[in-house]
Amino acid sequence: MSTPLCTTDLHLHTNLSFCAPKTTFAASYLPLCAGEGIRTVGISNHLYAAEKNGIDGVSYLDYALRIKDEITALRPTTDVRLLVGCEVETFPGQEPGLHPADAHHFDYVLLAPSHMFNQIYWYRDIDLSDADKVRTVMLERFRYACMLDYGVPTGICHPLYPICCPWEQEVVDGITDEELSDCFTLAKQTKKSIEIHACLWRQGTALDGEGLSPSYLRILSAAKAAGCKFHFGSDAHAPEAFAGVHAKLERAAERIGVGKEDLWEVIARTIQPASLQ
Repeated sequence: MSTPLCTTDLHLHTNLSFCAPKTTFAASYLPLCAGEGIRTVGISNHLYAAEKNGIDGVSYLDYALRIKDEITALRPTTDVRLLVGCEVETFPGQEPGLHPADAHHFDYVLLAPSHMFNQIYWYRDIDLSDADKVRTVMLERFRYACMLDYGVPTGICHPLYPICCPWEQEVVDGITDEELSDCFTLAKQTKKSIEIHACLWRQGTALDGEGLSPSYLRILSAAKAAGCKFHFGSDAHAPEAFAGVHAKLERAAERIGVGKEDLWEVIARTIQPASLQ
């Protein structure tokens, strides 16, 4: 029997992300980890545009960093390795949600270049009225994210997944092989890990007999062909979205031929968490 690859989930949210239930804490996921085969958990709450006002009079950065107290208290109580990351927004016309000088607070950074239809609608001044326009913006934001340098391990979450887009299938399937190759070659060159994400079975694209999306398997296969590294992220905002998903992420990795040598350094080696420093 082969050794499982999906033993790490680096894309989890707690109540410090406004889109997560107030009842979700880092501790909420720990009772499920053994059953999911997860040995390392990374909390990656949202960081919105850095120059915008934060929450309750606190900057987004300081608000998100409140997770450190929770993680520090949890570490002596569990065998699960706990890391502190963040999910950084890269809205057009705004500074990214994290300044490079502040990246040292985190064990890793995840960049989110495809939140074009989310609740903080900072794409409102951009024409996203059809699939072609959405695709053009999404590809441009992906390339932009690849060029950001934080000096810590950095990945791209839900790659080329137009979240909440009404034309998701058309957007994704319209990306050419050449565009995929160009995007993921750039990701490899700039050392951006690519996320194997739960968009693989959400309902925006058709699913195959295994309940996975051929559209997103094609995208991930292009990343594999370009030589990218990979990480796993359920993007869970509550425990019920964490349970039962990692076998699917594992199967997706198998389908695209990911091996241990293809895993991101955050997974592949034991690091001294910045959140302990």
